[in-house]
Amino acid sequence: MAILSTLKRPPLNAEGRVAQDHAAECLLLATGDLKTRKHLIESDGIDIMLGALADGEDSSKGVMRAKVVAVLAIVAGHDKEVREEVFDRIDFFLELRDALDQAREAMQAARTANSPAPSLEEARRLCRSLYESCACLTIHGEFKQELLQSKKTLQALQVLIKNEDLAEDTQLAFLYTTIVYNMCRSREDKVRPKKNEFPFNELGDDDLAAVEEFYEKMPAESRPVKNGEVDAGSRELAESLRSWCILQQGGSKPSTLVDNTPSSVVSHLGKCALHGSSRVKSLVALSLKYLCAEQTHRRYVVSGGGIRTLLGLVDLDEEIARDAARQTLAQVCIVTNPSAFTYSEQLDTVRPLVELLDHRHELLQFEAAMGVTNLLTVSDELRSRAIQADAWRGCRELLFSENEMLQRAGIQALCNFCMAPEILERFADGKAELEIKVFIGFCGSDDIETCTASSGALAMLASCEEVAIKIAESSHFDMFFKALAETSEADVQHRLVSVACSICEAKGCLAEVASKIRGAVREQRSKGLTSPEARALANSLLVEDGASIAGA
Repeated sequence: MAILSTLKRPPLNAEGRVAQDHAAECLLLATGDLKTRKHLIESDGIDIMLGALADGEDSSKGVMRAKVVAVLAIVAGHDKEVREEVFDRIDFFLELRDALDQAREAMQAARTANSPAPSLEEARRLCRSLYESCACLTIHGEFKQELLQSKKTLQALQVLIKNEDLAEDTQLAFLYTTIVYNMCRSREDKVRPKKNEFPFNELGDDDLAAVEEFYEKMPAESRPVKNGEVDAGSRELAESLRSWCILQQGGSKPSTLVDNTPSSVVSHLGKCALHGSSRVKSLVALSLKYLCAEQTHRRYVVSGGGIRTLLGLVDLDEEIARDAARQTLAQVCIVTNPSAFTYSEQLDTVRPLVELLDHRHELLQFEAAMGVTNLLTVSDELRSRAIQADAWRGCRELLFSENEMLQRAGIQALCNFCMAPEILERFADGKAELEIKVFIGFCGSDDIETCTASSGALAMLASCEEVAIKIAESSHFDMFFKALAETSEADVQHRLVSVACSICEAKGCLAEVASKIRGAVREQRSKGLTSPEARALANSLLVEDGASIAGA
C-alpha cells in the first residue's frame, strides 16, 4: 500500500513529515472498515507501523505518532494476535498515554483563535479514534488489569475531553460512556437473555436461572455458542476500577480528597446522558449502578450531579436500564441525607421510587421502600407529594408480603407517613381501620425493628385524640395489651406506654377502657419497665387514679 510505504520511508524534510501525517490520517479514517483492518494485517502493516514508532526520531513524535498509535490500538482491539504482538514489541501504555496527551493538546490548540493547528473536527477525530480503540480494548479483563497498573494512562484517558466535547459530539459521548461501562463490569456481570424473545419469554426468573446453571455444567464442546464471549475480568478488578472512577477527581490522589468532592467521571457521564442517544443513556444508567454498588461511593455520585442524571434516566424505554437508574436512585436515598439534594431533586425523586414499590423483584421493592422512608423525613411537602403519588398504598401492600424484610421496610415507611396531616385526617375519619389493625398486630412481631416502627406509628397517631379513640375501638386492641405485657425492648415499651397515656387522656375515652389500660400499665410497672421514659409516663398516668409512685 502506498500509505504504508509513506510511513515506512523516513521523512527528509517538512514536506515529507506532512506526507506522513496525511498517511497516518488516511489510515485512521480507513481502520473503521473490517476489510481494511484485515488487509493491514496481511500486508505487514502492523510491522511497518511498529517500526515507525520505534525509530525514535523527532519525525515519529507528535500528532502523527498519536494517529499511528490509534490505528494500532483499533486493530489490536479487534484481533487477539495483533494485540499480543503490539503489547510485546512496544510499551503500549506509555505510547497510549503520549497519544492521549498529544490529542488533548491538539484539541486545546484547535480551540485557540488564529491557531495553525489542526481544525477542531480533525482533533476530535483523533480523540474518537483513541476512544474507539480503548472501548474495544476495555472489553478484555487482561487489558483492564494492565490499565489499572498504569494510573497515568488512566488519567490521560479521563482528561482527554471536556464536558463541552461530550455535549457537542455524540459519538465521543458514546465512546466515553462505553469505556466507563466496560471498566466497571466484571465477568460476573452477565447480561441476561432478553425475556421478550423466544424461548425466554415463556420462562420465569427461576427457570431462566436454572437454564443458565444447566449450561454452565455442560461440557464445553456441548454448550450453546455464545457470540463474542470475552473475559471481562474479576469482580475485584472491576471494583478497583470503579473506585478509581469515583475517587480520581481529575488528577487528585484519593488520600488528598476532601469528602464529597465531585467526581469528574460522574460529571462526564451526566453530560453524556443529557446529550447522548438512547443507547448512551442506557450505558450511563448501568455504569452509575456499578459505581454505586459500593455504599461509600454514593456521596460522590451525589456531589458529582448524579441525582439529576439519574432522574433523567428513570423513564427509559429499555427495562434493564430503567430499573438500574431507579434502583441506583433508591440506593443513594437510603444512605444519603436528602437535604444534600436540591429542592427539585427531592420532589422529583418521589415518583420513580413509588413506582419501584410495585416492581416484581423484592430487592428493588425493599430498596425503594427504604429510600422513600428516608425521603419522608424531609418535610410535610415531600410527604404530601409521596401521598399524591400513591406511596401510602404501595408501602401498605408490602406488609402483606411473606418476606419479613419487606414487611419491616413497609412499616418503617408508613411510620414516617404518620407525621403527615393528610394521614392523620384519614385515620380520624375512620378510613384506616385496616392500618390500625396491622400496626397493632406488628407490635408483637419477633423483629425488633418492626416492633419499634409499628409502635412508633401508633404513638404518633394516638397524639391525635380522634385517632386515639379509633385505636381503642379496634377489634385488634386486645393484641395491644399482649404486646405491652410481652415486650422488654425499651424503645417499644416507651412507645406503647405513650399510646396508653394518649388513649386515656383523649376526650371520649370510655371509663372501662381507661381502667383496663391503667391496669395493664400498672402491672407492667410492677414487673419493672426497662425504659426510663416509659416509667415516667406510667407514673404520670397512674398517679391520676391514686396509684402510689413511691419506689418506682
